[in-house]
Amino acid sequence: MAQAAGHHVIAVDFLHPIRHRDVVSVQADLTLPGAALQIFAVHRPRWAVHCAAAVEVDACEADPETAYRLNRDMAGHVAMAARAVGARLVHISTDAVFDGERGGYAEEDEPRPVSVYGSSKLDGERVVLSECPVALVVRTNIFGWNARPKLSLSEWFLERLRWGERCTGFTDVSFSPIAVTDLSRLLLELLPIPVSGVLHVAGGETVSKYEFGLRIAEAFQLSPAAIVPGSVDAMQPRARRARRLGLDVRKAEALLGAPMPALGPMLRRWRREEADGTLNRLRSLVARPVDTILAQEGAR
Repeated sequence: MAQAAGHHVIAVDFLHPIRHRDVVSVQADLTLPGAALQIFAVHRPRWAVHCAAAVEVDACEADPETAYRLNRDMAGHVAMAARAVGARLVHISTDAVFDGERGGYAEEDEPRPVSVYGSSKLDGERVVLSECPVALVVRTNIFGWNARPKLSLSEWFLERLRWGERCTGFTDVSFSPIAVTDLSRLLLELLPIPVSGVLHVAGGETVSKYEFGLRIAEAFQLSPAAIVPGSVDAMQPRARRARRLGLDVRKAEALLGAPMPALGPMLRRWRREEADGTLNRLRSLVARPVDTILAQEGAR
């Protein structure tokens, strides 16, 4: 998408480097001090989007040290590097910085995270804006195809719907999901706009996790019978889950001059991405860790 818009793309990853003839792929551990600065100094990007993070909520709760190293410290390294070369930085954050007591959160509302994941991401926001005050911090909640083996929430629902396996959709947890392809398109539109600070870029609808599953069934023309309503309390997760995480997106809509995308059309486009080969092309771009290891062994 960025290439189609005329951008020269540099992709940085540690475990899953991108494989594409038109993409400069850099394998690096951005948690190491100086690693991001070295990459930025060599490639001198005009724009940078930082989306690397530890996102497993319960794993972050079990290992706070790693969560803060990835979500706070690494973000700070990238922000320092962007500032050093004058790059426009977009840092991807999360709706989990809020406590979920009321929902409909605007950018000016006070964050009150209830988990290590949310706290570490909030600290990441703060260090990014401290190191690079002209950066844009985008809070969001995405769905879509995962190029790696782990299933996203939307894929998890879809797999169970297709197999007819009973699964629970939480009626007491709501969010404003946006397809990753739509978020990517909107980020490209935001890059040349001189806006900094925090911005909510999410879907135009707030739905419960249960309704989200039902809408996936509708989009893929599958029976919704496998999805049963339930409460997140029955899950007994290690990390506390915020309940109402809908985001107020009016500021983004005003900047972009258009409403945020509705869930139905996004889900139908998501279905077409599987049918038209987009999913297979996506997965072919990402190297598995074993591919990387073998390549390194062969280079010795």
